[in-house]
Amino acid sequence: MNGRVFQALRDDRAATARALLIARGAIALYLVELLGNLTRHRLLPDEPALSIFYKLPPELARMPGFPGSLDRVLSMPRAVFWSVLAGIVVGVLIQVFVAVTRQPDRRAAVLTWVTLAFLLLPFGLIPLVVVVEYFPVTLACLPSTAFVLLLLRAGVRFARVPLAALLAAFGWGALIVFGLGRAYTGLAFATINGYLSPSGSDLGQFARNQFRTIDLVIVHLGVVNALVIAAGVLLLLLLFRYPVTDAVTGLTLGAAVGLGYSFVESILFIKIYGSFGSFFGTTGGFEYWIRQSVGLLGGQVVFGALLGAGLALAARAQRRGLVASAALVAAAGGATAAETLSGWLSSQLRGHVDTGSAMDTLVVSPLLWLLPQLPFMALAVVLLVLGLRGRGTALRAATAAEAATGQSAVTRAEEPVLVSPTLRLWAVAHTGRRYGRQAALRLHRLHSAQLELVSRRVQGNPDLEAQGDELRARILRLKGVRTGAGS
Repeated sequence: MNGRVFQALRDDRAATARALLIARGAIALYLVELLGNLTRHRLLPDEPALSIFYKLPPELARMPGFPGSLDRVLSMPRAVFWSVLAGIVVGVLIQVFVAVTRQPDRRAAVLTWVTLAFLLLPFGLIPLVVVVEYFPVTLACLPSTAFVLLLLRAGVRFARVPLAALLAAFGWGALIVFGLGRAYTGLAFATINGYLSPSGSDLGQFARNQFRTIDLVIVHLGVVNALVIAAGVLLLLLLFRYPVTDAVTGLTLGAAVGLGYSFVESILFIKIYGSFGSFFGTTGGFEYWIRQSVGLLGGQVVFGALLGAGLALAARAQRRGLVASAALVAAAGGATAAETLSGWLSSQLRGHVDTGSAMDTLVVSPLLWLLPQLPFMALAVVLLVLGLRGRGTALRAATAAEAATGQSAVTRAEEPVLVSPTLRLWAVAHTGRRYGRQAALRLHRLHSAQLELVSRRVQGNPDLEAQGDELRARILRLKGVRTGAGS
């Protein structure tokens, strides 16, 4: 398994240098957020220089139903602050060491990866605390999340994204996107509030400023999440080898990144609403129904998919900046609309539908949450269909080329079945009915190995030719043909 992971990774200096550049950009944005927070207007006489050092009042922490673990989650950015500062110092020292000592390329690449870990992983402390502190909720969210990951993995059989890249995308969303987004937005809330709420304002003006602050923070979070998701997709496109790099590749990676973010976000919101349901008018069970059931493929999953598809298309377009900017605007705008429009629509229906009724829970609330996202979902489906059609052309050409070699791994008779998902499914189902489950599984494994072989032919990387020979030998063994080396 480890060998296959390393074979899927690119080790050229250009890729690692660009990866380091992306990490530096994320840290630079964090430092800008810190600077804005330091220079904000102070609203309280004893307010600390950085808002992340503000401690909850003891009377709030002792409120009935306020769990101590939630207090620790809300105060986590203080630990992240010191960890990030230490990581920046260590990362700078490592890069200075590499530049001064002129390390060999391979060792310099390893040290670059170490630098990336020191720069970015401290932000992962925030979601890790959420996952560990609320472990029962985490377990409840695992089955549905695993189902979507399997769907992303199995939904595309030809030129599929490597499993290591898919898991890395999920990890980026769960650890880095959620952690960075939370760290950025936690600083931005106090900064925006400080500038919008000058001292001495009356109570009514203060309340209006709070609503304006929340609106701007939602926009800020949408933009920040889109930028960090885009950074993750770009990193994964740079660092992994793909048989085909197209809209389907980007869409799959972006959806996996969004799924990781939604996984941690669901855990936190389910716990918060489960603890404060009497204040917010909803429950943890309702949040699970919305986020992990009916809306499982919505939210950051669909916006991440759109952003990933757009970035993959931008890599092949003449006007890359325009296409990438359009993808970023669509993802950030869609995420903001999903939060604001759904709330506005809900307020318009207040009084017409009984809150908490079966009609509201099963139909109205899910519809209001999904309605602003429907145009983006439709666009994602269109991009997926067009991308799969484009892959069909590449699949037919590569399968014909492999069959023409006469090496028996793919024959002319197998070619029509292999290039058609419908015929492949029919062949497996018919084999299962006639010869049993084991024969159907064997045929499924044969098709998978043949599609992987054809994918490597499309990739056209001479360094992976040895893997192609191994695949041909495995295909022949699945067909029951004895091979000289592998028998």
